[in-house]
This record gives sequence, C-alpha cells and structure tokens, in this order.
Amino acid sequence: MFARMFDGVRRWYWLAGLGVVLIVIAAVVLWPRAEEEPRARQYRDVSACLLTDSAGITSAEVKPVWAGMQDASLKTLGQVRFLAIAGSQDVANGRTFVNTLVLGKCAIIVAAGKLPVETVTTVARESPHQKFVIVVSGGATPAPGAGNVSVISASGDDATRDAVSSTIAQALSA
Repeated sequence: MFARMFDGVRRWYWLAGLGVVLIVIAAVVLWPRAEEEPRARQYRDVSACLLTDSAGITSAEVKPVWAGMQDASLKTLGQVRFLAIAGSQDVANGRTFVNTLVLGKCAIIVAAGKLPVETVTTVARESPHQKFVIVVSGGATPAPGAGNVSVISASGDDATRDAVSSTIAQALSA
C-alpha cells in the first residue's frame, strides 16, 4: 500500500519538475530582450590611408595621428588603414609605398614622420588628383609643396589628434 502511495507521489514530483522546466524554457524563449548591438560596423566605401616609416603606428609621433584617424572613422564610418615603409628607409623606396596607396584608391593619404613626409612631398606632384596631408610636429613648417598637399602642424598630441580627426572626417564625408 505504501509503495503504491509513493509511486503516485513520485509521479507528481516528476510532473511538477517537468512543469517547472517548461516554465523556465518558456520564460527564456519569450522574455523580451533589449535590441542587440551590431557586432560589426558597416563601413562606407571610402578610406583614408596613413603612410608611416618602419615603426608603423607605434612611434610617439604617429600615435596621435592614428588616433585622430580612428576618431574620424567612428564619426563618418569611413575606413582607415596604414602602410609602413618596409625595407630601405629612404625616399626612393618610400615612393613605392605611396604609389601603392594611390592605386589603393585612398580618398586621402596622410603622412606622419620624417621619411613619409619627405616621400609624400616628393611624390605629390606626380599624382595631382590625389589628396595628401602631411603632419609635422612641434609647429614646424615644411617648404611649400604641391597644391594637392595640406599641412597639419599642431603642437602636442591632443591638438594633433583633434586636427587630424577634423581634417580626415571632412575628407571622408565629401
């Protein structure tokens, strides 16, 4: 008699447990969720490119420039990328890397650092339809170059970052 009574009780425990599991599953499936953030940005088909020396974006002079370009990318959803001059660190070799960026259809090419600035200043006349920006630090003013070369001369990392961000955002929005 007790065995039959316990079988009935056990059956009720199983049914109650199954009911709890079904309620939990229904709550998980039907519970309203906050709208999920997109996992990847949808970039526009426009890019700004940074030319650096072999140190890439790790040098102290280039870091605020790269940060400003990334800020501009966030504002405009334009793409930014960089290319470091590999191999011989001279203008003759750098010329190949500038031409790679020109052929890569960069809307604007930014040069930061001594070698990239010298290279862009030398090559800019050969690509009159390409927009270039050279970033010089410490308020230095380079010799006037071609008409398609703009100069950012800011004093301090924050000022450089802001100036680059503004210039690149404007170029990527055009």
